[in-house]
Amino acid sequence: MLKLILTTMISCYVFIYWLGGPLAEVIFPGGGVAESYLKPIYLGIVVLSGLIVGCTYYIAELIKKD
Repeated sequence: MLKLILTTMISCYVFIYWLGGPLAEVIFPGGGVAESYLKPIYLGIVVLSGLIVGCTYYIAELIKKD
C-alpha cells in the first residue's frame, strides 16, 4: 500500500512541478512573484493525492473482507 501511495505522490509531483511549470510558461507567459505563492498549494495537492489513494485503498480492503 505504501508503494502505491508514494508512486501516486511522486507522479503527481512530477506532473505539477516538472511538466506543469514549463507548460504554464507557454500558455501564460510573463509569470513572476504571483506564481511563487502557489507552491505551497501545489505541495498540498500532492499530499492530498496520496491521502486520497491511501484512504481509497484502505476502504476497498475493508469492503473486500466482508
